[in-house]
Amino acid sequence: MKILFYKWNAYNLYDTRTTFEALGHTVTMLDKPIHNPEEDSGYVDWLCCKLKKEPYSFLFSINYFPVLAEACHISKLPYACWNCDSPLLAMYHKSVFYPTNIIFCFDRSNCEEFRILGVKNIFHLPLAVHTERLSRQISIDTSNKYPVSFVGSLYGKNSFDRIAGKLPPYLCGYLEGAMNAQLLVSGGNLLELLLTDDICLMIEELMDYHQSAHSFASTRNLFASTVLGFKTASLERYQNLNALSLSVPVHLFTDSFTDNLPLVHIHGPVDYLSEMPQVFYDSKINLNMTIPNIKTGIPLRIWDILGSGGFALTNYQAEFDGIFQAGGTLDIFEDQEELIDKAAFYLNHDSIRNKIARQGLELVTKEHNYTVRITQMFQQIAHCI
Repeated sequence: MKILFYKWNAYNLYDTRTTFEALGHTVTMLDKPIHNPEEDSGYVDWLCCKLKKEPYSFLFSINYFPVLAEACHISKLPYACWNCDSPLLAMYHKSVFYPTNIIFCFDRSNCEEFRILGVKNIFHLPLAVHTERLSRQISIDTSNKYPVSFVGSLYGKNSFDRIAGKLPPYLCGYLEGAMNAQLLVSGGNLLELLLTDDICLMIEELMDYHQSAHSFASTRNLFASTVLGFKTASLERYQNLNALSLSVPVHLFTDSFTDNLPLVHIHGPVDYLSEMPQVFYDSKINLNMTIPNIKTGIPLRIWDILGSGGFALTNYQAEFDGIFQAGGTLDIFEDQEELIDKAAFYLNHDSIRNKIARQGLELVTKEHNYTVRITQMFQQIAHCI
């Protein structure tokens, strides 16, 4: 097939593209950036002209872009995308219903939500890992440099902190209570449920999201994800890292604000392709704390930790069931107390930890690599086309 592939700085773009090519498909990159993903008539006109000049089997992107969907709909060209963010607010757009779309979501709950809304060609497809690439980038060393590590953002700069001082005391207190309730739940999302109609009305009176006229995202969707989700993730990450650092050495790789993590060993951010695999390999325990916005799906960090030969200690996600075995291919903590207990256990039991890491690597290498995923994707695309 001849694929036009929209280029942006998605983490998994390189592995997806190289797998397309390894499977024998011709890939042309669409380099012109979209300035407004939801509405850009100039870009739509330009792309439609481009699609008339050269035939493609379909246009592809990592994540859904309404502008690309619009141009493909006009040009009667299939548009396929693989969503790696959840929720992806660009999906709440009238263009999502176009029959030319073929949408893949890594978060099953997001896929089911849009099926109920009437979106036809939408499928669940978990993310994947390119273990061959990772193995080439890892320098083998028998010594683990980092007892416990976490790679990622702490979301210290978030919308809730910017608006909290402007909220009425009752509303601010209610939202803080909702986030504290969310912190007690592993592998579930309470935030949208706790945003009642009355609370949403109060939020609407205070905030203006400047939505596209073609967007149907609700206040509940928007506020739960863009405001509460990031703040809740920030609270959880700061709290867990501080608590854990009281008993074991914790290393953090981030560009976030870290002055309030006095006992944590701070490192700068690492490059996804060239540096991160080595950190995962060099760590005895790699932490994963999934942002609540990902309701059921398996985040990319899990696949990359296991694909680098690292041991993952993570919160629970519903889609682990049937794929991973707690204590077999990774391990799970339900709360802060269990996180601390399990970290101490695995630091003192190298053979058990290394066996789990080895079994996790074997599983993802065999069953969850990019060739497997892209083959599944192309079977669905061929059926839809």
